Amino acid sequence: MDRHGNLIEATVRLWHDDSAGRGMSEAETVALVQELAELALHRVAPLPTGPAPVGTRSAGAWEAAALVITLRTGPALVRSLIELLQDWVRRRDSGSIEVKLGEHELRLTSTGRAEQREAIERFFTSVEQDGDAARPRESGDRG
Repeated sequence: MDRHGNLIEATVRLWHDDSAGRGMSEAETVALVQELAELALHRVAPLPTGPAPVGTRSAGAWEAAALVITLRTGPALVRSLIELLQDWVRRRDSGSIEVKLGEHELRLTSTGRAEQREAIERFFTSVEQDGDAARPRESGDRG
């Protein structure tokens, strides 16, 4: 364990509400990252997809509409993250956000507030009851 304590990773994907299943644009993702900066997160980074295309200077490729968020373990910070994501998608009034934390998944949308609240509470309960789902990681441990 390093000086940052126990860390967990959440994978977040942003989607448009259309039949093509398009991810949101890089600009939309950047707007969310700016809001995420308000939380006490350890790290927010693009989700890597593999090596960079031949001929580019980048060390790797990533999804424009996907993030890996590293945060300290604890229900309060997980709850704050989910509330921020839910508020963000609700204010946009379209699209959805998929969150994966360990084996637990949650899809946030801008519709059906009562159903969303129930799904969020089931997600929190499930994560809190399953200590292995959010296995603490050492800083920089990728799996």
